[in-house]
Amino acid sequence: MVRTMQIKIEDSPANALDLCRDMSHVVVAGRNMMKIYSIEEDTFLEKFNLATTKRSVTNMCCNDVVWCPNDDQLIATGLTNGAVVLWNLGITGRSKQERVFEDHKRTINKVNFHPNEAHYLIAGSNGGDMSLFDTRQDNPGQIFNTNTNEAVRDVQFNPHSYWQLAAVSENGHVQLWDIRRTDRAEHTWSAHSSPVFTCDWHPETKSCLATGGRDKTIKVWDTSKGGTRHEAEHTIQTMGTVRRVKWRPQRKDYLAHSALADSSINVWDVKRPYVPFALFEHKDVATDIAWLGDPHRMIATSKDSTLMHHVFDDAVRPGDRANPVGLGFSGRGEVVHASRQFPKLPKPLAFPGGLPGSKYRKPLGMSELFRMCKSKLAIHAIQQQDNSTTTQNGSMTTTTSPYDSGPQMSDEDLVRGIAREYKLGDASFAELCDNNCYVAKKMNKEHVALTWTILKTLNACSTRSEVRPLSGEVVTGTEEWKDDKRLRSFSGKHNRSKQPSRNVSGNSSSSESSTSEDEIDNCQALTDIARGCTASAIAGDFFGDGELSGLGMEHLISLEGGGVGGGCIEDAHNSSQDFAIPIEAFEQRQEISEAGKNEELVVDGEDSVHTVTVEDKTSSVVVWGTHAALNTRQIWDQGPFVTETLHWYAENGDIQSAVSMYIVLAVGRNGEMNSKMKGLVEESVLEHWFLSYVDLLQRLQMFTSANEIIRLCPLATVNTMNCQSTTFLSSCGSCGRTLARNDGIWWCEKCRKSPATCSVCHAVVRGLLVWCQGCGHGGHVQHVKEWINKQAHCPAGCGHHCQY
Repeated sequence: MVRTMQIKIEDSPANALDLCRDMSHVVVAGRNMMKIYSIEEDTFLEKFNLATTKRSVTNMCCNDVVWCPNDDQLIATGLTNGAVVLWNLGITGRSKQERVFEDHKRTINKVNFHPNEAHYLIAGSNGGDMSLFDTRQDNPGQIFNTNTNEAVRDVQFNPHSYWQLAAVSENGHVQLWDIRRTDRAEHTWSAHSSPVFTCDWHPETKSCLATGGRDKTIKVWDTSKGGTRHEAEHTIQTMGTVRRVKWRPQRKDYLAHSALADSSINVWDVKRPYVPFALFEHKDVATDIAWLGDPHRMIATSKDSTLMHHVFDDAVRPGDRANPVGLGFSGRGEVVHASRQFPKLPKPLAFPGGLPGSKYRKPLGMSELFRMCKSKLAIHAIQQQDNSTTTQNGSMTTTTSPYDSGPQMSDEDLVRGIAREYKLGDASFAELCDNNCYVAKKMNKEHVALTWTILKTLNACSTRSEVRPLSGEVVTGTEEWKDDKRLRSFSGKHNRSKQPSRNVSGNSSSSESSTSEDEIDNCQALTDIARGCTASAIAGDFFGDGELSGLGMEHLISLEGGGVGGGCIEDAHNSSQDFAIPIEAFEQRQEISEAGKNEELVVDGEDSVHTVTVEDKTSSVVVWGTHAALNTRQIWDQGPFVTETLHWYAENGDIQSAVSMYIVLAVGRNGEMNSKMKGLVEESVLEHWFLSYVDLLQRLQMFTSANEIIRLCPLATVNTMNCQSTTFLSSCGSCGRTLARNDGIWWCEKCRKSPATCSVCHAVVRGLLVWCQGCGHGGHVQHVKEWINKQAHCPAGCGHHCQY
C-alpha cells in the first residue's frame, strides 16, 4: 500500500530532483551532494552516491539535475560555476562523470534533455544565453543569444513539437525558439511584470504552456496565438513567488506549484483559480517537485534536507476548510451576505429493461464538486428618502440622513469625485479645510468632514504673533498699554453705557472697535479655548458672565508675572461702580486675620461704603499669561492627536484622506514644508502612503491628480518620480527599426517609408500621433478613435486586437 513517507538527506539540502523513465528511482542533487534513491512502498533506499571521489566533489555544487527520458544511464547537472556535467551510470568504477561542458562562465539555472533525442541537451545560464550540446561530441554547443543581459531561468522542450523549445528570463519575457535557428526567437511576448522563474509544457494539450514568476501569478498560455500583446488563457493568484510549476498527469486542468518563500505545495484547478484544490505541507521551503506518473503521487525536496513522497489522500483540502458564509457592512450602511449555493444533483438514470424502480444515480466526485462550487451574493441597502426620517423595526432604529438622499455611489466614483474636488494648495489653510469639508459632506463622509473642521479649529490663526494680556498678569510699563485698544477689557468705567459683551473680567467692552477686530478676537479666543491656555473660557463659560467680577478676578496671582502690583489696586478703586455688591451678597463670617495674605477692597455702593476682606487665593483657578517674562505654561501639543488620526484613516483603508490631510497640514499653505509637521509621520510610512495613493489614482486613470500628489509630496523619493522614465525611442511601424536620429522621425532609412503614416487615411501625420504599443500602427487621433469605435482590429490590417 502506497503511503506518505519521507527520508532525511544527511549531507546537505537538495536543490533539485528528477525521476527516471519508469519512475522507480529519483536523483537528488545539491551543494556537494548527489544521490540516487530507489522508491519503495514504505521507504527510500539509497542506491548510488555520486560524490564519492575527489574529482566528482569538485563538480558537485549542483543547481539543477535532469534524468534523460530516453536513456536511464544518462544524468546531467548544471553547476553554479557555469559547467554542465554529463553522468553515465554505465561506466565501471567509482567516478561516473563522462563529459564536462564549460561553455558558460556564469551559473547554470536549468538543464534539460530533448524528449525524443537522448544526445540533445539544452542549458540556460545567468549570462542571458542558452547552449544546445550534442553529448556524443566534445565540441561547443550551439549558442542561442536572447539579446539581453537578463538571466535565463528555465528552458523546456515542447513534447508536441520536435524543433520547438520555450525559455523564460528575468525580464518577464517568454521566448519560443526553433532549435534549427539560433539567431533570433520566433515568438517573444511579455508574460509577467517581474522575473519569470519557471515554465512547463502541458503533457497532453498541444501549445499549452504554464509560467510562474515573482509577481505571484501562474499564467497559462496558448502559444499558437500570435501577436506581441499575448493574453493569458488562465491566471492564478498565489500567496508568494512561484518557484516551480508542474502539470498534473491525467488531469487536464490541474497543476502544482511550489513557492520561493512558502513551505507548502499547492495543487490548482485552472477553472477555479481562487482557492487551491489540494495542499501538501512541508516544514521548510520546497525546492523542487515532480509527479510520479500518477495523479495521486508526488515527490518533493525541501531546504530542511528532506525527501518526501506525498499521497493525494493525505493532502489538505483548503476548499473544504473555507468558510461558506460571509457577512460585511459598508460605510454607507449596506449589508452584504454571501453563502454557498449547492449544485443540483444529476437526474437518476433508469436501466433499460430493468425492474420498475431500479434507477442509477452517478455520484459526484470530489473534483467535480470542487469545480461546481458556486456562491450567492446578496446586498441589502437602506431605502433612500428625500428628508431625514427615522423608521423603527422591532428593536432596531434606522435613521436616514439628508446627505444620503442622493444616489448611491461606488467606491471608485467616491475616490474619483473626492480627488477632483479636493483642494490641496494655492489657498489659505482655512479655505482648504472649508472646501474639503464641503466635498466630504457631499460625498456622504460625515466623519471625514468633521475631521477637516477639527483640523481647522486647532490650527486657526495659529500664525498670528499678537500678544494679548490676560487677567491676573502684572502689566509693567502701564503707559505702553494705555493707547492699546485691547485695554478696554480691563477698565469698564468708560463704556458702561455701551452694549455689554463677554470678556475676561466679566465687564463691558467698548463697541467702538470694528467688526474685523471682533472677528479676530473671537478667532483668537476660539483657538485659545481649543488649546486650553486662556482664562476667558474659565471666566465666561465655567463661572458665567460677571459671576467672578465682584471677587476681583483681575487680582488672581499670576505664576508668571509675580504678585499684585501697584497699578492693579488703583484700577480696582477707579472701577468701583462696576464692582458694587449689595450687602446681602455676603453672609456674616469671621474675618480672616492671617497676616500677609489679606487685602482690602473698598467697594462704593449707592448708599454707603463697605469694606470687604478678600483672600488673595480666593479661587484655586490660576491664570497663565501670554507675555510674562518666564513662559513656563504647558500648552497642549496637537501633534500626537493628528498623527493618530492620520494612522487611523490609513489603517482603515481611507488612504486618500490620510494623504490629503497631511498635504494640507504640511505643505498646503505656501508650497513649502511646514517645520512643525516634520516628524509627524515616519518617512517610510509616509512614502508607503503616497505610493499607495498614487497607484490608486493611476489605476483609476486619474493621471493628472496622481501627478499633482507626486508634486506636492515632500519626500524626494516620491517627488522625483516624474523625472523618471520620460525618455522613449520611437520605432518604425513597418519594419520595427528604432528611429534614433534626429531627422529620422519622418523617414525610416531601412524601409524607405514614413513611419508617421495614418493607418486610416494613409496620409503623413504632422501633428499629434497615436499608435498601438502592441503592433506599432496608428495615425491621427480622431481617425483612430472613429475606427476603434466601429472595429476591434488594427486599421493597418495586421490582425492585431488593439486596445485604445
